[in-house]
Amino acid sequence: MNRAESHQQHFSGISASQGFSSRAMAHHTSLGQAAQFSMGQRRWRPRNLLQTKLLPLACGLTLGLSTWFARPAHSAERVIVNLGNFEISLAVDDLETYATTGEVRGGLKLYSRFLGETGMAELRQFLQRRFEVDPVVISQLLYSSLGEETLRRLGAVVRTDTRQNGFSAIRAAAILAASEPEGLSIIGWLRQYPSYSIRLSAQQLLELRQQFSTQIDYRDAVVRAINEAAEKEAAASPLPAITGLPDPGELGPYRVISRTLEFSRDRRTLLGDRIPRPFRVLLRLPDGLPQPAPVVVISHGLGSTPEAFAYLGDHFASHGFVAILPQHIGSDESRRTSALAGVLTSPVTPVEFVDRPLDVSYVLDTLGEMADTDPGLAGRMDLQRVAVLGHSFGGYTALALAGASLNTGDLFQQECARPQARLDVSLVLQCGASRLPPYTYMLRDPRVQAAIAVSPLTHPVFGPEGLGQIQVPVMMMSGSNDFIASAVQQQIHPFLWLNTPAKYLAIMVPSSHTFADNTPSSGATLDTVSLLLSGPSPRLGQEYVREMSLAFLQRHLNNQPAYEMFLSAAYAESISEEPLDLRLVRSLSQEQLEQAFGGPPPIPFVPEVTTRLPGDRPGSVLGAIAESGVLRAAVQPGSPPFGTVNAAGNLSGYCVDLLNGLTQQLQAQLGRPIRLDLIAAEVSNRFSLVQAGTVQIECGPNTLRSDIEGVLFSAPFFLTGVQLLAAADTAEQFNALGTLTGARIGVLRDTVTEQVIRQRYPAAQIVTLRGDTARTAGFQALRSGAIDLFAGDGVLLLGEALQTSSSLARAGYTLLPPEPLSCDPYGMLLPATDSTWRNTVNQFLTSQAARQAGDRCQNACKRLCDPTRSQRFLRCLPGQGVVSTVLSR
Repeated sequence: MNRAESHQQHFSGISASQGFSSRAMAHHTSLGQAAQFSMGQRRWRPRNLLQTKLLPLACGLTLGLSTWFARPAHSAERVIVNLGNFEISLAVDDLETYATTGEVRGGLKLYSRFLGETGMAELRQFLQRRFEVDPVVISQLLYSSLGEETLRRLGAVVRTDTRQNGFSAIRAAAILAASEPEGLSIIGWLRQYPSYSIRLSAQQLLELRQQFSTQIDYRDAVVRAINEAAEKEAAASPLPAITGLPDPGELGPYRVISRTLEFSRDRRTLLGDRIPRPFRVLLRLPDGLPQPAPVVVISHGLGSTPEAFAYLGDHFASHGFVAILPQHIGSDESRRTSALAGVLTSPVTPVEFVDRPLDVSYVLDTLGEMADTDPGLAGRMDLQRVAVLGHSFGGYTALALAGASLNTGDLFQQECARPQARLDVSLVLQCGASRLPPYTYMLRDPRVQAAIAVSPLTHPVFGPEGLGQIQVPVMMMSGSNDFIASAVQQQIHPFLWLNTPAKYLAIMVPSSHTFADNTPSSGATLDTVSLLLSGPSPRLGQEYVREMSLAFLQRHLNNQPAYEMFLSAAYAESISEEPLDLRLVRSLSQEQLEQAFGGPPPIPFVPEVTTRLPGDRPGSVLGAIAESGVLRAAVQPGSPPFGTVNAAGNLSGYCVDLLNGLTQQLQAQLGRPIRLDLIAAEVSNRFSLVQAGTVQIECGPNTLRSDIEGVLFSAPFFLTGVQLLAAADTAEQFNALGTLTGARIGVLRDTVTEQVIRQRYPAAQIVTLRGDTARTAGFQALRSGAIDLFAGDGVLLLGEALQTSSSLARAGYTLLPPEPLSCDPYGMLLPATDSTWRNTVNQFLTSQAARQAGDRCQNACKRLCDPTRSQRFLRCLPGQGVVSTVLSR
């Protein structure tokens, strides 16, 4: 008897009243035939997917402003290929002729010697391929912040004729080429490239191709290994006869009560003003339970909504669970809408990695309080038995609440600094968390007893050590062809890192990233993108999620051991349907993956910290300090509250407090007295002071950057955001959330603020200021009416204004908008060749002394705490997750 016949026999005696769906019953009759197809014979064609979907889409997780271009005055006529010691110039006309007729002429004859017959055939096939993509869609993707980051990396390989990064040219050409009636083609893209020539590095292109090819081959091998492991598990534990249990794929017996609640976790501004932060929470309650029901929190992904996962809430509630679906302000659909309107310059602020888990804890706390006074909630929820299910960013949220610790150490910095291309767009989003101050963030909620993570983000935001902290049962679900959050790097390898004995890995082949998100289609561009990212049959994928997650909840949250039979490879195989395979395994090993791939993987199972600074001389700064007994440091005196000159003529402020604390730590570490030797720095010489070795550290409002040679930034010690200062009597004339057309905005030249303002307000008149007294000049221009608004970091604008008055209102100013337009981290400037000194400074920034300095800064700026019910969390700046100091106590 084959497995299909066996399964059919197990189910043959079960009536419809016992709950099994007609879908499952019908599928069993064809299971034997379906099982005859091997993974390689079926739909698994990753290269086709790469060519038809990945290339036009592998540059965005969120959407950005669509910008229109005129046809370029110049288009590329030649492609110059660098082969190391010499270059080959290829005419675009010759490439087009080869693609059309196969004739090899001009420089292509010489190039064909290097490619060979096979390489030339692949080149022609590549030149002939066309991609059917909506130009509006591709524009939105390429103008997203994540898309721009990906393009910058590609632009390092594809450069302009002046050898500049081809970032902007690649984007403009792709948008225009996508508008061609026959679709986007490589030749069309070349014709639209706004540069006479395109310069390519053959070696870099080869490496890029090899990286992608190897990763795809490895992904194929990993899926084969999981398929083989699932078959072995199914053979070892066949599906038993199932009697007396409702089908987890069908609705349960309870009527569902739906409620929508309005909550608010308010923010405090620098002056202590309260900014409402309202958000909605959907509730799904089972009606008729005689006892409090276990609770499932469902956390949506970036740019999504609670409503997109209401289908899960309804299903869980019908089976006796209370489902809670919170809206995550700052990473929900309002973020997506704002991005489409060009309001924001980043997809999500880094503090959302902290805020999201705290949102959930806050909701649980508040519902517990409401249950004492709300008859509709009294006695309905068991808030000590909680599970969290999350998709994508929500999957991260679920794992954080389950105990995974946020990684802010060297491994995070190393993974985010790797230049090579990877089939994992989520890295750009995750690396935003590297801008968080390096504290220990206590995000675990002890009420959470199980977690389900669907296409979660896990590495490097958690890493092996962080994910290994989870002790509760975990189910990971993945789409094999997911290039947004790579199945291999974000779910399958991380599955190996889990130490909890109850863990499950479900993979859907060949699904993609958004299969679990049930955002309704409205024919809009956004929904077109969602469809492209979901893979085949998202409906079937949602059925798998609904069925497997309910079985997991019944087993590990509702303590129903009988449901273990549904959490098996045999059961997953029994409900698997075309065109989407479902595979589930309980265990997986490195040896199985290596055997399937035929050797060590191109992506290490457990990444090691290997980062070394160029010309690293570890310990040289500490050695010099120990020998001289002096710490040479600089502070910018014109940047209150970071640096100022007190009445006695001495440098003071937050940075001075931090440097005094660092000096005390060095004394204890080096075992000798250390004196702090302070000098004044200016905006114009702050980098050169460190580069020349005049000082060993500079502290001030230095936004983290990667383009300053000879200087290394410490971990962030402060977060701020761009705001606009307006005169109080004219502020009502300006809507900072609008376009500010024609408004005169003053801004310091060559700063991050200038980039934000130019991108956010393209129709405004930008007035640039420069020099060491530029900020003071900006205030004078605002007072005199020479400019309408003065842009800068909110904390610096406030600090300057409060130099002459006790409050912003008394000084005659207003900050617009209440929530900053960006989230910018400040770091200390360090020499670029001493990793030990960097680690010493970063370690200090996590110390109690650094926290005490932050408290003093907070008090000096009249900041107020915003205590949550679960822990103290200081919010010293307004905005969607924008803070200046983040403390967990």
